[in-house]
Amino acid sequence: MDDRKRGSAAPYLVMLALALAIAGLLLYILPYRYRLNQTVYFDESGEELVNPLIGYAPSAEETSGHGDTSLVYIGLTWEEWEPAQGQYDTKALEEKFHIARWKEEGKHAVLRFLCDVPGEAEHLDIPLWLYERTADGSYYNTSYGSGYSPDYSNDFFRERHALAIEALADYFNEDSFLAYIELGSLGHWGEWHTNTEEGAGPMPDADVCWDYVLDYSDHFHNARILMRRNYIMVADAGLGLYNDMTGHKGDTEEWLDWIGNGGSYPTENGELEYEPIPDFWKTAPVGGEFTSSLFMEEMLDTELSTTLDLIERSHMSFIGPHCPEGAELELPGAEAVRDLLGYRFYISQLQTQFSFAEDQLNVYLTWENTGNAPMYWDWPVMLYVYDMEGKLKYWESVDIRLSELMPGEQIVTENHIPFTDLLRKGYQIGIGITDPEEKETVALAMDCEKTDEGIHVIYTYEN
Repeated sequence: MDDRKRGSAAPYLVMLALALAIAGLLLYILPYRYRLNQTVYFDESGEELVNPLIGYAPSAEETSGHGDTSLVYIGLTWEEWEPAQGQYDTKALEEKFHIARWKEEGKHAVLRFLCDVPGEAEHLDIPLWLYERTADGSYYNTSYGSGYSPDYSNDFFRERHALAIEALADYFNEDSFLAYIELGSLGHWGEWHTNTEEGAGPMPDADVCWDYVLDYSDHFHNARILMRRNYIMVADAGLGLYNDMTGHKGDTEEWLDWIGNGGSYPTENGELEYEPIPDFWKTAPVGGEFTSSLFMEEMLDTELSTTLDLIERSHMSFIGPHCPEGAELELPGAEAVRDLLGYRFYISQLQTQFSFAEDQLNVYLTWENTGNAPMYWDWPVMLYVYDMEGKLKYWESVDIRLSELMPGEQIVTENHIPFTDLLRKGYQIGIGITDPEEKETVALAMDCEKTDEGIHVIYTYEN
């Protein structure tokens, strides 16, 4: 045979060998990478969760009997806050309500600033110096109790109120301890109504009421603001609502009717209009406390189904300060009510798809909220990738706004993990929801391993 022809076959043999090698490599790699395409479904766990910013909010004055809760309630009178004109008593505030302790325990607070708290005897809840400068309100002794109802339209009263609230905001704006503000300031118990039928002075007109709202909204930056009734300013300012008759069927049904259909409340020279806002809870929170007109045993046992129905329809996130404490936490409905309050997140599906074009693993997560309300803060959500020894190898944020995850709805998120040998050997995916200061975490309603940092390891892939 011609030597030239024999030699000319060599390049073809090399090319054939290379093609076979590539084919063999593809036969190894392609099936492996296709095995990375997985779909996993998860069931919601039925475990009890105690998550930030929701649940019971017992009085911050008491240091025992709370049970496991993430909120405390601060009911502060003006007389306590400003005993002398221009002198704000932060020390008394901190000592009476154990603020350092609750911050150390990672709790958040509900605040209500009070000018009139009916009691057993005649008394003032505004400072004596302020009363001496105004003294144009009315002492009362009614079925609500006894106390003093100020003239909220008084110019000096309004001026000093604005300064008192600004000082209070300066104190609480230092961190995120304060989560909710219940307005507060006007009416008996700060509930924006007065018992004029039995001698208390009337509520001020709408323009004056707006000034009181602005005292809060202009100065508090971190907390969500709620009002007792759905007055027009609630709709215009995007405020939340609270119901201090929670558990009382008649009064709560009336409150829900105001929200759904509107109405009005008489003032000094006119009326305050109720604005229908049936879907307000989707963007602003609902709080309040259990009514004092019924026994806790009744609301949480014999009439539990009624209580649960009212709370569910109200889309409440917290209840306090009148809420079950001590032995009352053992009542049949105490846990059932707490489970209804606020958000409850879990991931119902995880899907992984390998992208050959980008050489990356795409991770799709289906998020669900089986709670009764959204979370009203958009805390950061992170995805973590660990190797099989539990060492963190990769992390990135998950593009989701928790405030938009409504009860009964789904949000699907997408993340991209660069392909490395890590994925070939096996890996784990973790999810963490942490407050911006990285002090608190949200627990997901999922049966999975949880790290000391509060990260849920929801998926493990082993090659």
